[in-house]
Amino acid sequence: MVRAVFCPHCKSMINEDILKERNSETVCLVCGKSLLSEEETVSPPKKKETKKYNYYKEGGGTLIPESNKALSKYTPLYTFDATDIEDAERQLKEVMPNCPLFEPRPSDKVTCPYCGSTEIQIVQKKYSLFTGFATNDVERVCVRCKRKF
Repeated sequence: MVRAVFCPHCKSMINEDILKERNSETVCLVCGKSLLSEEETVSPPKKKETKKYNYYKEGGGTLIPESNKALSKYTPLYTFDATDIEDAERQLKEVMPNCPLFEPRPSDKVTCPYCGSTEIQIVQKKYSLFTGFATNDVERVCVRCKRKF
């Protein structure tokens, strides 16, 4: 299958094999102008500088820049060249998908099991003849749905 290259200047279609034969893959044979669009002719973006990030399994999994000497007494499990911490996390996820660093941390907040609200109020249990007079128990009541749990 022959591929044709479109010249944006003279609007002509040129066979790619002919361009390769003449060592003119970026110059139009008809008008002599560049076959690259304006976005491609602009200088390529500068590469971002990369830093080394180390992953330590100590402390439940820690990903820190190599310049940080906090865990220097330990040997890193993995070392990554990355532009930023998000890039290092992405690389770590590829290598170690079940990393403890990516597990959701348990929340300290109490949530309602019915509606998921975090607006909870603590209420003393009421006294009755059946449950006794001297109860010190408390109940949690959701402010949103008014249910006790």
